[in-house]
Amino acid sequence: MKTKVKLCIIGSGRAGMIHARNFHYKIPQAEVIAISDMCVETAKSASVELDGIPYYCDYLEAIEKSGANAVVIATPTKYHCEIAVAAAKRGLHIFCEKPMAMDTYECEQMIRVAKENNVILQIGFMRRSFKDFIHAKEMIDSGAIGKIVTIRSLTRGPSTPHEWMYDIRKSNGPLAEVNSHDIDALRWFSESEPESVYALGGNYRCPDAKNKYPDFYDTVVMNIKMKNGVIGCNMAMMLVWRY
Repeated sequence: MKTKVKLCIIGSGRAGMIHARNFHYKIPQAEVIAISDMCVETAKSASVELDGIPYYCDYLEAIEKSGANAVVIATPTKYHCEIAVAAAKRGLHIFCEKPMAMDTYECEQMIRVAKENNVILQIGFMRRSFKDFIHAKEMIDSGAIGKIVTIRSLTRGPSTPHEWMYDIRKSNGPLAEVNSHDIDALRWFSESEPESVYALGGNYRCPDAKNKYPDFYDTVVMNIKMKNGVIGCNMAMMLVWRY
């Protein structure tokens, strides 16, 4: 067997632990050797679940001391760029959860530094690896369903948002956190880039966020015209469970 990829998981919340469990228990080619989270209790809990692997509260310390040769970034979006840049400069390959970063400048910086340091940078758009989506793309490319005029996508996120997600200065909002999958799939299926965008959104399901985070929205409908003329209609809803 080839040498295993030694992974450090940065961010041990919901998404981070999904990756950690998968790599730790299901991927023989990978070895999770460290976990990092700013919250010490969260980091400790993750370490216990992952058979006592070392944990860190400082991601730089984790990158520099753990011995990892790759990182999984699953932190709030606000921190993606700085962590990715730090990892790339130290020669670590990067898997970064979506959304990639807060703006195009940060995205371009991540790409540039990864290229300069000859490391792999991959973003978590898993739909491109799902067999159903791959089959749909093959049908489009073969012409089996004719010329594509409109692509419609609907995503529902069945979870209660953490407070940081309400703050669009940290999360970039549901268009990034949830709808980025739809936007990526639209670009992939149409093989084009957006020319114009019109969106409407509102907070219908998260009353706890309205006073402190008035800009937060949990439902959005977005119409996109692509440069090649294809029209996209994307809708994202965060379905908040109340117990």
